[in-house]
Amino acid sequence: AWGIRREHVVVLFMARIHPVKGADKLVDAFLKIARIYPSAMLVMAGPDEFGLVESLKSRAAASGLTERVIFPGMVSGELKQQLLSRADLFCLPSDAEGFSMAILEALAASTPVLISPGCHFDEVAGAGAGVIAEATADAFASALAGLLGDRSRLRVMGQAGRELVKQRYTWPRIAEEVEAAYEEGIQRGLSREQGGLALR
Repeated sequence: AWGIRREHVVVLFMARIHPVKGADKLVDAFLKIARIYPSAMLVMAGPDEFGLVESLKSRAAASGLTERVIFPGMVSGELKQQLLSRADLFCLPSDAEGFSMAILEALAASTPVLISPGCHFDEVAGAGAGVIAEATADAFASALAGLLGDRSRLRVMGQAGRELVKQRYTWPRIAEEVEAAYEEGIQRGLSREQGGLALR
């Protein structure tokens, strides 16, 4: 869809098109490096909650890159999964995230990530599944320039991301961690109770 071909390197943003998510910063970053990587395409998927899309389209048009910066709107279901799986790199230069399901879904789809410190997902760097850069257009442009030229590195990072999800974020693993937390709480409670009895 949208003219994406096999040879294209796809950078994916999948969130609300909103300043707090860094949508404008990512578009500006992409425009800075697009001439270096003529096969790169940016897909900005998500609802336009702040009325930014027309302005961002104008910036892309002014740079002669209308066909390489795509705004499909809100995506879901099979199309969402196709985009996550097809993307070569997922980007989110957010100022503030709680726990980003979008990042987790990208990692589960074996797609490496380029995120900001505000995403609070430092594990990706330690696991070799992504890169963390400051949430500015210049910092993201520099990181993009370093990543898009090495698709084999992106594939290795994507595999590491998938492994991170399998190890830490599957339901069986979450159940184990919850069970361990309850067990620890019970043991602490018993220790306190025994300590109280000893004092009496």
